[in-house]
Amino acid sequence: MVYEAAMVRVDIASVLVVSMVLGGCRSCDEEKSAAADAAAVGPTMPTGMLVPNDGPSTAPGAGAELRVTRHAKGGAFSEIQVARAGDRADRRDFERWRDDSVFVSLPAMTLLHEPFARALAGFDLFLPRLFDGESLVRLASELEAFAGRAQGEIAVTARELAALARTTAASGNGLWVLGI
Repeated sequence: MVYEAAMVRVDIASVLVVSMVLGGCRSCDEEKSAAADAAAVGPTMPTGMLVPNDGPSTAPGAGAELRVTRHAKGGAFSEIQVARAGDRADRRDFERWRDDSVFVSLPAMTLLHEPFARALAGFDLFLPRLFDGESLVRLASELEAFAGRAQGEIAVTARELAALARTTAASGNGLWVLGI
């Protein structure tokens, strides 16, 4: 009987702890609501999903890995290429590894996923996505905002990609981000 009473107390204590952790407080809910209002256009990638949180920023030589690359011919890169005149978002026939493309590594694109997802609803790191018109202007703005909060090589990369997006938008073209 004493044993059963002790088990009931343990169960009640467990329920209280779980309800406190899951239930939260009213002020926390208000903060979550405010954060939801500022949420991205599309779903975002959880931090560290593809690259460990301490991976690219602390590894020796990681700075170069976070920079834009040109003339890649294979590997874990997203390829960014200027769209052809009249390209539509449903296009699926691409020449990969073009000499005039810009390549962004998987660790860099993982860090930059948020600005891309904010700029284009439905952005997916692994599928071809066309940024043109307003989405290209939003991309430039989102990348600049990211660069303002970031530091190091990833900030340089974000600024370089923002400049590419602005230049491409000004020329009336679009940019394809071809998945990894």
